[in-house]
This record gives sequence, structure tokens and C-alpha cells, in this order.
Amino acid sequence: MKKWGLLLAGMLFLSACSEEEAKPAETEEKEEVAVEQEQTEMTESGFITQIRNDKVLVNNIYFAVGEEVEVETADGTENKDAVVSDIRTGMKVDIAYKGPLEQAFPLQAEADSITILSDEESLKQTEALQAYINKEQIASLLILGQPIVRDNEIGFLFNNMDTGKMQEVRINMDTHEYTVGNGEEEPEEENTEDAS
Repeated sequence: MKKWGLLLAGMLFLSACSEEEAKPAETEEKEEVAVEQEQTEMTESGFITQIRNDKVLVNNIYFAVGEEVEVETADGTENKDAVVSDIRTGMKVDIAYKGPLEQAFPLQAEADSITILSDEESLKQTEALQAYINKEQIASLLILGQPIVRDNEIGFLFNNMDTGKMQEVRINMDTHEYTVGNGEEEPEEENTEDAS
């Protein structure tokens, strides 16, 4: 019994003399520095498909938009100051932020600055997307990835967050006619009356 008591007392003595408590604190400091170094300036280009409270949804990322966010418009030749209240659903934008993104769905980040793209081509794309959103009366459109612009068409995959349905959409930027999913064209409704 005395042997066990001496063994236990010796182990307690040796553990009290150990320097292991100092090592975790040093490790935590190194981890904090590593996290700070991982944050890099990034830019996301796309369309605002949802505005809620202090957040905007661009592609599949929710960006927190605080009062300190710089907002400007860029028409290709000059940039002009703007304000957060100038932002509308469907606008083509570039959002600068610091990465990495928060792992959620949709992804999340805090916007540092927002540039509303108002050059001729961006405005044409914005009008086409706004026409589609308004015609379909979509409140929550989640574009998966960046839209693809080819020739005179803008295309994207999206998830309607109200229905949970994923579809492919292609919008003609001149006529605003579009196809959804299965390729059946849905032209804009025209106001026609029978002459009979």
C-alpha cells in the first residue's frame, strides 16, 4: 500500500513540475495569427437577386451591408459616389470583401465596398434579369455560381428559395423572352384584343 502511495505522490509531483500548461497558450496565439493571415481581399461579380434587412444576395453569397460600406457606380469611364439605398434587385455589381467565407448555405461574408456596374452592357443585363424577376414574381432567387453571358443571352442555374426548385434560365437581353428548365419558351405577355 505504501508503494502505491509513493507512486501516486511521485506522479503528482512530476505533473506539477511539468511545463505543458504554457504550450497550449502559445499554440492558441499561433492559431489566431494564422486565421488573421488567411483573410484576403476578394471580389464577387454578379447580380443582386435579393435584398433583406442589411444583406444582399449575389450569386450564392449573402453579403452583410453595414453603414460603413462604400458604394459607388461605375459606367466604364468614371466612378461616382452612391449610397446603399441606390441598390436594387437585379443590378449587376462587384462586391469587395475579405475572405474566407462563412460556411453556411448560402455562403456569408461582410461587404467592404459595392460597385454598381452601370456601363451599357451591364445595364442591358440588369434590365433583362429584372424583367424576368418581375414577370415570375420571384421574391427569393438564389443564382448558383456566376451567370454566363454569351452573345445576346444571359444564362444561369438558380434555386427558387420559396419552392426549393432548381432550374436553368436563359434570357434574351433584347426581347427579355426567356426559357426555363426544359427549353419551352415563355414569351412576355402582350396586351392583345380581338378585333371581332
